[in-house]
Amino acid sequence: MKTKTIQNKLLSFRKDEYDGQDYETAANLIKGNQYLAAGEFIYLLDTSPRDHMRNIIAEQPSLYDEVFPEEKGVWSDFAQEGLLQ
Repeated sequence: MKTKTIQNKLLSFRKDEYDGQDYETAANLIKGNQYLAAGEFIYLLDTSPRDHMRNIIAEQPSLYDEVFPEEKGVWSDFAQEGLLQ
């Protein structure tokens, strides 16, 4: 899946009454290749929109790793220690 597709999926929720601006902001940050800023922005959101955006972004694993790089390291540390099953 392409980054443009992820942006469009996020933008499809921009008319949401409560969280629409958040979806639009995240999509625009990703469009501008500001992946770390997008990850930090999403991290600070309420649980529901944050989890939904993370699930949308997770459809493209390479983008997910760019937006949330800290998780890549954590899981790999667990795997190296045999804690991840």
